[in-house]
Amino acid sequence: MVACGLRPEGYAELPKAKKAEHLRFNDVRGTAVTLLAEAGTAIPQICAVTGHTLQSATRILEKYLAMTPALSKAAILAFENSPATAFANRLQTAAPNSKEGL
Repeated sequence: MVACGLRPEGYAELPKAKKAEHLRFNDVRGTAVTLLAEAGTAIPQICAVTGHTLQSATRILEKYLAMTPALSKAAILAFENSPATAFANRLQTAAPNSKEGL
C-alpha cells in the first residue's frame, strides 16, 4: 500500500484518527464484502448489504478472499447440516445392510 501511494510511510505507527484520514468509503465497503463472505453470507445477500452488483462483489472476492482451511470447514459443515443434503448424509451414515438410510 505504501509503494502505490495509498498509505504513507509509518502508517502502522499512526494514531487511529490519522489512519482514518487515509481510508476511503470504498475501502471499508470492499472489506465488508470480504468479511461477510468469510462469515458465510451468500453473494446476493452481500450485495443487498453493500450495494455492489453481483459482478462487482464477485470480482472483489476473487481478488481479496483467501481460500483458508476455515472457509473449507465452514462449507463442509454447511453442506452436512443442510436439509437439502440430509438424505445423502443418512445414506452415508447408515449401518451396512440397514434400511435406516432409506
